[in-house]
Amino acid sequence: MRANNNRIKMRQIARISVMVVLFLALNCQAKSESPNTDDFDYVVSNLFWDDLYADGGWSFYCGYHFNHDRKTRDGKIIDVEHIYPIDRILKFVNCSSRLQCFESGNRKFREMEADMHNLYPAWQVLITYRYEKTYGNVKYGTPRFNDCDIDWKAGVFQPRPIARGNIARVFFYMHKRYGLPIDKGMLKILKQWNRADPPSKQEKHRNDRIQALQGARNPYIDNPALADKISLTAK
Repeated sequence: MRANNNRIKMRQIARISVMVVLFLALNCQAKSESPNTDDFDYVVSNLFWDDLYADGGWSFYCGYHFNHDRKTRDGKIIDVEHIYPIDRILKFVNCSSRLQCFESGNRKFREMEADMHNLYPAWQVLITYRYEKTYGNVKYGTPRFNDCDIDWKAGVFQPRPIARGNIARVFFYMHKRYGLPIDKGMLKILKQWNRADPPSKQEKHRNDRIQALQGARNPYIDNPALADKISLTAK
């Protein structure tokens, strides 16, 4: 009788152990598959810098190399830049500020703000200069920095050629996924940039990695020709 009781207890313990292991495994899987990707601060701290750019990289507009500490060799600070401007996103969701969007529980804004396809590392100084400027082509401009191929004039910001296609494909993605507007004149320029600067190996790898981290990829990187189907009536 005692031996039978011991066997029964051992089976119960084994079942409980299996259940605990399965619970922990499923919990860990859920966490790995569903990171907090609609929280901008979480995404930047835990995914953008510590995974997507864990070994450093190159700043978007100027191509400055930076290390994991988010600084270049000569001390330039690298920060996170929203390619589709955050002020235009706020306007689209009818928020006067980021704080108002959070206080009103605007989930759509949270998703757009934290989407890594719209985030690139950029020199902090240029992020300030680019604020409230529109991407476009600048005629007869003078380069602003000796080691950075960018220019701006009359509220228009012109990035270096190898960044233009990336910008176009980010705009197409944000337009398709969230319905964010693109005005007709800018759409024409973005389509030109998309054709002139096709996706690089680095951009394709970044697309793969972002899909692994947040579960969505940019189809315009996989197939840039999809941009030709975007209507010129986009506002």
